[in-house]
Order: sequence, then structure tokens, then C-alpha cells
Amino acid sequence: MAEYEKIAQEVEAFYRSYIDGFNREDIDIVMQSFDLPFVVISGEQGASVCSSEADQQRFYTRMMGAIQEQGWARSGVDQLRVWPLAERLAILLADVTRYRRDGSVMAKLRAFYNVRNDGKNWKIVSLSEARAPFMGPGDLPRPADS
Repeated sequence: MAEYEKIAQEVEAFYRSYIDGFNREDIDIVMQSFDLPFVVISGEQGASVCSSEADQQRFYTRMMGAIQEQGWARSGVDQLRVWPLAERLAILLADVTRYRRDGSVMAKLRAFYNVRNDGKNWKIVSLSEARAPFMGPGDLPRPADS
């Protein structure tokens, strides 16, 4: 069980570092947090694969542009849950609140990430969203609105 907890702690620390870099709009930290290739999976668009650094930069630019147009200022982590699958593979659930510049809530998201350790660092290999009212694996309750 100690190895399981160690992996879970490492993955959680990785994700918090990723969110910190995301909030500071540190493109280097964000880019380093993703493996190549990585995939974004949605019900509407299916799988969108980013297989190069150029793809990754376009993905980041589109995503940041879209949320900034809505007044995004930062994202806060409400809940994290990690399920190690192997020594170098885990699933991470993150409940996140996006806040506008005026402090109001822009959106509440539940995202699932598959992450792997490349021998040096944890990296995101896929991400998808469980849209309310769907809970995703484990049927974990979402954090109460604050």
C-alpha cells in the first residue's frame, strides 16, 4: 500500500504544479505537463490528438483564448482523487472551478486525466470531462457549491 500512496502523492503534486503553471499562464510548465502524443476526448468531437509541439502550442493557444474571452482569471482545485494503475500509470479526477477576474464563478468542471511517468516526470497522456449531471467513474459526489 505504501507504493500506491507514494504514486498518488506524486501525481497530486504534479497536478497542483500544472494548475499553478496554468494559472500563471506559464506555457513552458503547461507544455512540459503533457506527453506527446496526447489526446483530448469529448462526446462531441471524439478524439483530438496532439502529436507535435506545434499541435500542443495550437491547443494551448485556442484553450487559453477561449477561456480568457469569457473573463477567466484563475482556476481553483476543489477536489483531487488519484487511482494508481501501475508504477508509471494513474488516473486523476480533478474538480475545478474557473473564476472570472471579478471573482465570480465562470464554470465548474470535472476532468479525468490519464497520466504516466516517463521515467523522470508525470505527464498527461489524455484528458476528458464528465459533464454534469454525469459523475464519471466511481460516482464520487461533486464538491458542494460554495
